[in-house]
This record gives sequence, C-alpha cells and structure tokens, in this order.
Amino acid sequence: MSVYDHYRRHEREFIDQVLNWIDHVEATYTFKVTDFMDPREQQITRELVGSKCALFFEGGFEEAERKRAIIAPDYYELNPDDFEIAIYRIHYPTKFVELSHRQVMGTLLNVGLKRGKFGDIVIQDEIVQFAVAREVASYIETNVDRAGKTKIRLSPVAMDERLKIKAPEWQEEMGFVSSLRFDTVVSEVLGMSRQKAQALIKQGESKVNYKIVEDPSYLLEEGDMLSLRGTGRIKLIAILGSTKRDRIKLQYGLLKG
Repeated sequence: MSVYDHYRRHEREFIDQVLNWIDHVEATYTFKVTDFMDPREQQITRELVGSKCALFFEGGFEEAERKRAIIAPDYYELNPDDFEIAIYRIHYPTKFVELSHRQVMGTLLNVGLKRGKFGDIVIQDEIVQFAVAREVASYIETNVDRAGKTKIRLSPVAMDERLKIKAPEWQEEMGFVSSLRFDTVVSEVLGMSRQKAQALIKQGESKVNYKIVEDPSYLLEEGDMLSLRGTGRIKLIAILGSTKRDRIKLQYGLLKG
C-alpha cells in the first residue's frame, strides 16, 4: 500500500514536499524550518515524520492555529529562535476604523506574500497583531503601510506583549445524515435546507481542512474540519456507523463564529 492511499488526491503535492524535507534532514544532518502550516498540514507532517526525525511546532502565539515546523535529527536540541518568527502590531486610527481579520489578510496577500509566510492574525479589543516568517519581515516593514484606504504603521511586538489566544471551546453534538456529502452534513448540522447549504458552498466561502471546496457533493471523512463564512466551524469527530435505515451517525463539534 502506498503512503498516498491514506490521504486525498489533492494532498499529494504536500506529501511529496514533506517526504523531501525528511530525506534532506536525514541526508544532511541539518534541521529544516518550514513555512506556516494549517492544522491539517501539521497533522500530515506528524504522521509522515513519525519517529524518523525530531519534530517541533511553533506559531508565535500561545494556542496559535497556524505554525511553522522544525524537522531535525534526533540529537537536535530545540532553540526557539530557530523558528524565525516575528510578531508585529498594526497601529491604525481606532476611533474611525475597525480592522477585520479578512482585511488584514488581504493587506498581507496584496503586497505579494504567500499564505505560508505569515501565521495567525489576532484581534482583541482593537489591538491587531500577526505572526510572520522573519525572512520576510523587512519586506513587510517596507511595503505594508495601508489596510485598504487606511494608513497604518507596524511595530515589532516583544514576547511579553503578545496577545493571548483563547483555546476554542467546541460544543459536541450527535446527529444522523443520509450521506457524507458536504451539503448534506452542513444541512443537518446547521439546520438549514439542502438548497441553502449548496448555495453557501458554491459561493466559494466554504472550506474543508482549510482549503476552499465549491463542490456540494464532496465526500467528507472522519477528522475533517469544515468552515463556512458567517456560520462558524464544524469538526467531524467520529463516524459511528450506520442505523438499520442506512442513516450515518456522526459525532461532531460546533464552534460558532
């Protein structure tokens, strides 16, 4: 059985990348620092690295969702500075403007940054901070001076000034679905019509494991994370078999947002 058989087809490119990182570490006896990964990519990396190498993750914030990894020989002793993460605060006219997560992400992408070069964006009580790979920090300082039409200023954040991210509180539920289609699960879990669920997915604002999925018939699997703009997140914790009427029993978590 191939390693690819355990994953979805669209994940093969990332799997190849991780396998190349492992080969490089084993061949050169040096450590590899990756870009920021989403939780699904972190899971795949853990499974592929296994006991072959040492593996560490860091996102710059406590409870960060997106993290860089260090893949290293077994004898490597972790130095937190090796993650090469910088944290910045955005200063803006809070009396007149309210910055959203979406606006900040758009600002960073619009200056040419790839998504893997910056991590979590944290907004609390008008304070906006974000994590970034240190190798692009000077580029950001030079090129990021506006969010939309709003003039902004960046400043580095000291370790003791970093915002605290609250751990998500999942509300666990049980439910039954006729199939594991994306639209069917969304319809059941969120209590909306199948047609509305399909429309929501086709809008391109719905994700499975942090990747946009616009196909309502996309088949879900145990462990999948679903996110739908304006409705929150759904985590498929377990698929618990079928009833006599061929209804599938699900254990899932809800995170409103």
